[in-house]
Amino acid sequence: MKGLNLYLINGMYWITASLYLPFITMYFSQKGMDSMQIGILSALLPIASLTVQPLWAALADRTGRRRRVLILLNLCCAAAVLLFPGTGSFGEILGAVTCYALFNSAVLPICDALVVSQAEEKGINFAWVRMCGTVSYAAIVLGMGFYLKKHMNLMFYGNSACFLLFTLLCLTLPKDKKTLKAQEQERRGPEADQTVKKAGKGPTFQSKEIYLILLFAFAMQFGINYYSAFLGVYLLELGYSQSLLGVLNCISALSEIPVLLLIHRLSRRYKETVLLTAAVGCMALRLILLSAGNVALMAAAQLLQGPSYMVCYFVCVTYINRMVVPGKISQGQSTLAFVQMGLGSLSGSLLGGVLASVYGIKEGFLIIAFLLLAITAAAGTTAGWRRT
Repeated sequence: MKGLNLYLINGMYWITASLYLPFITMYFSQKGMDSMQIGILSALLPIASLTVQPLWAALADRTGRRRRVLILLNLCCAAAVLLFPGTGSFGEILGAVTCYALFNSAVLPICDALVVSQAEEKGINFAWVRMCGTVSYAAIVLGMGFYLKKHMNLMFYGNSACFLLFTLLCLTLPKDKKTLKAQEQERRGPEADQTVKKAGKGPTFQSKEIYLILLFAFAMQFGINYYSAFLGVYLLELGYSQSLLGVLNCISALSEIPVLLLIHRLSRRYKETVLLTAAVGCMALRLILLSAGNVALMAAAQLLQGPSYMVCYFVCVTYINRMVVPGKISQGQSTLAFVQMGLGSLSGSLLGGVLASVYGIKEGFLIIAFLLLAITAAAGTTAGWRRT
């Protein structure tokens, strides 16, 4: 099978994510953290995305050693996550999250830069590669939800083991034999030499439309980070357990499959801004449904994961890889991570923590939903509802 390693790499990354992201706030809550403390802890990964992650991306691009940097990050994540078992106080958990975030924040943008580029070179539809990650995430998060109720630390040991497997899979990527400059010259021809030199000091993107794309990415992550940070705590308040959280996350992951099957057709028919306007609108509706506290409506909300998050993720990642200037592939994806995983997630965590503490988690869902609708209306009006 052509590009099998790309499918496995993407799948393994999302397995590592499924063993941390959906359940970590439940872990915080079970350790006695309040809403404000959960918001602070959830903000550490976004802070790392704003501060440390761009440095990793710049290192990968300037040295041309993207694969080696990714492998180093994976090994550091495998070690750092083992700091969690045995933590009890806020300070101990804060230290563990900080160490993990320093490395984990840079894994996805560098991994995406490598996988998307390899998929394009081999003529592989990236949507199919990403689908492997979706299925892997859904399967693991569903199974783990039933085990973590009694064995919460299992998520950390599993996460560490999967990062080691992820490292082995990354060894199948092409070796970093050449410098970045040589790679670009070979790919684009001798005339690219001056382009690459100028690109080193010039802008990262070829179009100013990127600012509008990044605004949508910010809005999406703002909403989804509040959802991911407080859904587990919300379910505990309603009297539910990790098993329901696992089921809901499985539903959300599986809802991405139809979107990935149709995304290329939709991308050819509609402009990126049109798709992103619809996606952020779906995210707002999702938050409104979650606020009901009814299991059926919460399940319906999870079905909007595909039309909201996956549309935004796919459109942004592929747009950036297409519009980035030569020699700045990792920095292009890093910019998306800076805005989305950094600014958007930080706003969702900190503002979300304040809203949850002052008004309650349910009311926070509604407030953020209306904020997203306002951002969508403003950005959508700017972009215009035009078809290509």
